[in-house]
Amino acid sequence: MSELEIALDNKVAVSAKSDMASRKVSIRADYQKRSFVFYLVTGLFLTYTFLPMLSVLLFSLAKKWTTTVLPESWSLDAYISIFNNHEFVSSLGRSFIVASASALTGLTVVTLALLGASLKKNKTVVGVMESICIIPVALPGVVLALSCIIFYGRVFPMILGRPILLIFAEASFSLPFVFWTMRNTFRGLDVMVMYEAACTLGAPVNKFITRVLLPNIGKGLLASGVMAFTIAMNNFALAQLLVGAGWKTLPLLQNTIMRTDGHQTSAIAIVSITITFILTTIFGVINMKTLSKGLRT
Repeated sequence: MSELEIALDNKVAVSAKSDMASRKVSIRADYQKRSFVFYLVTGLFLTYTFLPMLSVLLFSLAKKWTTTVLPESWSLDAYISIFNNHEFVSSLGRSFIVASASALTGLTVVTLALLGASLKKNKTVVGVMESICIIPVALPGVVLALSCIIFYGRVFPMILGRPILLIFAEASFSLPFVFWTMRNTFRGLDVMVMYEAACTLGAPVNKFITRVLLPNIGKGLLASGVMAFTIAMNNFALAQLLVGAGWKTLPLLQNTIMRTDGHQTSAIAIVSITITFILTTIFGVINMKTLSKGLRT
C-alpha cells in the first residue's frame, strides 16, 4: 500500500470519527431538549393539578386568612369538628358502601361480558355495549336520575328511594369509563389462546379466571375500579335525586355544611381525596402481588 493510500485511509477514518462524534453530540442535545420539554410539561401539569388541592388544604387548616398569601393562623378545628360529627362518619360509610358496590357491579358486568365476547368471538355484544356506554356520556346525570325514577317507578317501585337504586345508577353512570378501560385491556390479550392453553394443562374455569385472566387484566381492573369508585364517591346529582336526605351520602352532607362553614367543607374534600389515594395505593400493591403470584404459578 502506497503512502498516498495510507494517508487517504487515515483521513477517512478521522472524518468518520468526527462525524460520529458530532452525531453523538447532536443526539445528546436532542435528548436533553426533549427531556427539558417533558419535565416542563409534567411540572406544569402537576402544578395545575395539585395547586387547587393545596389551596383547599390550606383553607381547611386556616383559622384566619384574609389579606396574606398564606394563612395568618392555623387550626385543626375543622377536622376535629367533622370527625366528632356522627353524621359525617355515617355519611362517609354510606358513600363508601355505594362507591364500592357500584364499582364492583360495573367491573363484574363488564369483565364477564368482555370475557364471553372474547371466548365466543362475538363482536355484536361489544358493539351493543359500546352503544350503551354512549348514553351516560351523552345524558347529564340529572336526566339519568329522572329516567331511573320514571322507569323503576313503573316497573319496580319498591326500590325507589332505596340505596340499591343509587348503586345501580352509579354503576350505570360510570359504565363508560369501566368499559373503555377494560376494552383496551382485553384488546391486548388473546383470551381464546390463553383459555385453550389453560384447558390443555387441565385447569378448570375458576383457576383460569383467578390464575391466568385476573393477573393479566389486573392493571385494567385497578384503573377502571378506581375511576368508578371516585365517580360514585363524589357524585352529588344522583344521590340528591334518587335517595335525598333520607340516606345522606358524603356529597349531600358536604353540600349542607357548605352553607354554614367553608372550612369544614374543605376538610371533607381533603378527607375524600386522602381516602381515594390510600385505596388506590392499597389496590396497586394488591395488584402487583397478584400479578407476581400469577407469573410464578
